[in-house]
Amino acid sequence: MEYIKEEVVEKDGMKCCGRGTLELRKGIHILHLRGTYGEMGRQHGRLAQEVCGDMVLRYFDDVIETLIKHSAESIANPASRLLKWLFYVMNSKRLGAEMREHCIGFDEALGAWRGRAERVAVVPDIIHFLIGKTFPAMAVPPSCSSFMARDSATAAGKLLVGRNFDFFGQGVWDANNTFIFMEPDDGMKYCWIGAMGVPGSGQGMNEAGLIVGLHTKFNRDVRLTGIPVFTLVGNILARCKSLDEATKMIAAQPRICGLAIFIVDSKARDAVAAGFSANFMEIDRPENDVLVHTNHYISKEMKKYEVAPYCWRMHSESRHARIHELVEQMRGSLAPADVPRIMSDCVDYFEGKRRIAGNIVGATNNSQSVVFSPDDDSMWIANGDFPVCMSDIFHGFRISALFDADRDNYEIADIPGAGQLDDTERAAQRHYQEAWVAHFDNFRDDLAVFHLRRASELVPDEPVYSRLVGFIMMKQGQYEQALPFFVNNAQYDYKVQIMKAESELWLGRCLDLAGQRGKAVDHYRVAAQLDAQPVSAAAGKNINSPFRASQLKDVAPEFVVGTVLAKY
Repeated sequence: MEYIKEEVVEKDGMKCCGRGTLELRKGIHILHLRGTYGEMGRQHGRLAQEVCGDMVLRYFDDVIETLIKHSAESIANPASRLLKWLFYVMNSKRLGAEMREHCIGFDEALGAWRGRAERVAVVPDIIHFLIGKTFPAMAVPPSCSSFMARDSATAAGKLLVGRNFDFFGQGVWDANNTFIFMEPDDGMKYCWIGAMGVPGSGQGMNEAGLIVGLHTKFNRDVRLTGIPVFTLVGNILARCKSLDEATKMIAAQPRICGLAIFIVDSKARDAVAAGFSANFMEIDRPENDVLVHTNHYISKEMKKYEVAPYCWRMHSESRHARIHELVEQMRGSLAPADVPRIMSDCVDYFEGKRRIAGNIVGATNNSQSVVFSPDDDSMWIANGDFPVCMSDIFHGFRISALFDADRDNYEIADIPGAGQLDDTERAAQRHYQEAWVAHFDNFRDDLAVFHLRRASELVPDEPVYSRLVGFIMMKQGQYEQALPFFVNNAQYDYKVQIMKAESELWLGRCLDLAGQRGKAVDHYRVAAQLDAQPVSAAAGKNINSPFRASQLKDVAPEFVVGTVLAKY
């Protein structure tokens, strides 16, 4: 039967479509979808169309092409189309009837060709599959940070959860911050915390008291078929009432790729981080009433499958250690108002210094930041530009009222953001964020260099700015122009030996390409003597063999970690 486009009407300050409603509170979209999954999909599509059209879906749909284009521009479009078709064909039934019905209804409401939303629903799996097969050949920013603290770790023993969702989509995801409440005719109510117009998300909660968040993992144990991650998270939210049920569901069948699902049972006051690859799995549990999770595996067995280069692992380990450190500093007094400070923290744990970019919790790609205090029936969500966790205000909502659509009782008092940066640092950060978008989304490295240089003028002691200008100029063949930036990077007082070695290695390589072989060898020797692997080994090779421009094809500037992804 042909779908007849449903009318959207305004009623009591809401947009209404069938039994679905949409309203804006404190700058956050609150979407309630009701009925069968097909009906909820049609409500979602029509109401999203009223706010953002298919902009968010289109961005998500284009991410694969954007990623491939950074390393293989000529094949990016056909490769992206082929991958989405292949994963859709091989895993369509594994999406499950509920996700498929939602996606079909969504496509009908938007007037899109059937299967578009289903292809988009497997994009997270394709991204992480590509990580396992090609890393570090392309830039892949997803990461995320979460923690749970309870009992002895918090004020009055309350359960607290902090969650940073780090992803692509600056100017897209943050502009469409949404609570998407699913109220199926048969089953539990649950909520995706995500963006308007995407049929899934990396985090959510259900009326049974589970709070769930995804975390990227970098591993080589991937496969072409398995349960898609949006379906897996959706099934946990729709069906599970305990940690045991959730972990059994994750383990019940192979996945396509590697991720972790951070799960808090707010009623049992417990949590786990279930880290998995396609075929294997680990469980991390709280110690001393605290559980922190970022993006590296915990167990020796799972670490064998990791493929992350050192810079990504450092980024994950720095966030993990720094969150632990801050929670311990506030042990026994930690309250909801303290959590924004933790989730927006700007200290590089390894360097022991405040930073604006690099190995910090308040990461460049932070697209959502949420605080939960289930004992108080309360949650707070940041709303602002990337990194969203740096927002001035975390907006307060009553959890039970949201689930019950009790509109008169949605709102509770807000809590302030942490205010980590002064005005000059904020201005520098804005330039850095613009540089990231220029490079990653728009392929405008000239504009990226412009913004990086403005940021460097504002905060000259932040080495990331000079470092990335040098790498971009080097990739463009501007070796002489890049040299001063690599010199500046090498003059920074690094405590971490591998970063010092990297600064010397790349200064040497730039000198090599600029025809100054003698000076290049001097810097290679410094890097080689630091014994900071794998960088020192690469420097040792360059002592005997000059670095050549053709080798730059394996080098990709990466704004989230603030250095390059390179095959050393």
